[in-house]
Amino acid sequence: MKYKLMVINSYALVFLRSSVLVLSSCRIHWFSIYENWICKRSRTKVHNTNRSCTSNNWKNCSNLEYQTEDDLFIVLKEFIHRLYFKYLAVNPKDRRVVIVESVLCPTLFRNTLAEVLFMHFETPSLVYVPSHLMALFTLGISSALVMDVGYSETVVLPIYCGVPILNTYESLPVAGQLIHRRIEAELMEKAYVKTSAPNERPLAEVLSEPLKESILEDIKVRTCFVTPRARGLILQAHESRKRIKGTVSPDPELEVPTPPPDVNYPLDGEKILTIPGSLREWAAELLFEQDADNKSIATLILDSLLRCPIDTRKELANNVIIMGGTAMLPGFKHSLLTEIKMLLDDPRYASRLPLKEIKIHNPPAKENYVAWLGAAAFGATEAVPSRSITKDQYRQKKYIPDWCDKKWAENGEKTL
Repeated sequence: MKYKLMVINSYALVFLRSSVLVLSSCRIHWFSIYENWICKRSRTKVHNTNRSCTSNNWKNCSNLEYQTEDDLFIVLKEFIHRLYFKYLAVNPKDRRVVIVESVLCPTLFRNTLAEVLFMHFETPSLVYVPSHLMALFTLGISSALVMDVGYSETVVLPIYCGVPILNTYESLPVAGQLIHRRIEAELMEKAYVKTSAPNERPLAEVLSEPLKESILEDIKVRTCFVTPRARGLILQAHESRKRIKGTVSPDPELEVPTPPPDVNYPLDGEKILTIPGSLREWAAELLFEQDADNKSIATLILDSLLRCPIDTRKELANNVIIMGGTAMLPGFKHSLLTEIKMLLDDPRYASRLPLKEIKIHNPPAKENYVAWLGAAAFGATEAVPSRSITKDQYRQKKYIPDWCDKKWAENGEKTL
């Protein structure tokens, strides 16, 4: 028997018996792990019901944007139809669906997706589960502090004894998208392009349109890394003084060390883009820069721990799980641990959070599909039928209950 799992969102998937969809409000990915590995990122953009992503223009679609519920319905219907009948080749009426969602997933999105699955594809049942909770299934533990460093935001959510502690949730709009914006700005300012002409030309003069998001992401993945914290702090101080004073500080302690070597990147098959070495290590530094409220991705973990019950903090600190595509940057985990250790000695946390160290797990999967792997394990358990919403229940209610919905609970129905 073939087991197939399907996933929409930060990663979409295929495995067995149940369909698993991982949701993201802005990006949809999918891949198959049965027999052959197939990986593809799909993005959709709709501004009116007459302009949708069809099979002919699917590869040219951009981010998932919509103005009305009808727009979203059309996009999801066409995308899921493509998954079911072109790539998975399964009957949706025979597959239960597990939807792995972000805690930030809009109600409109989840209700519209349920309508598409139940009313159009006649899926027998579906269940929504938090992506942070699914990460724990990869390790077989019940308590952990989970950080998701994705595309548009970084989200921290502690899970204790299998229950998300929602009032300790922390988030920051700092993630892969901001790295792309910094890469784009630095390239337009400093990068040069080799063309058929004898001399190099600035990138800003060569481009007729802005760099595509896919190219910026490819540059990030192939060339960028997270520099060690000692070096990163020097880069931050150097850039801060340069921005404030307009000149580089002559302080020898802040002298910028020799940058890594430049890298040539092929552009459009005809041009060679020179990626400055300084950009390669500077792009990801914004993840650790503190904003006006002294917030960074490292402080999110400590602030979330401070809001947890005091008797849970040590166990959560010893069980940290990092997921999300941005966390795959070389050097990310090492720099994050170093930054947290430095913050633990900071007066803000030293007296209130007397922890000696933070321990990070290494799940048996790459960071960008940890939630998928956990959902695959969850989808194979007997808990799925008992926690799912059936097609008949949906037709009576016409909406999907939230994690804790009093209206459904009062009627003796399931909550998610």
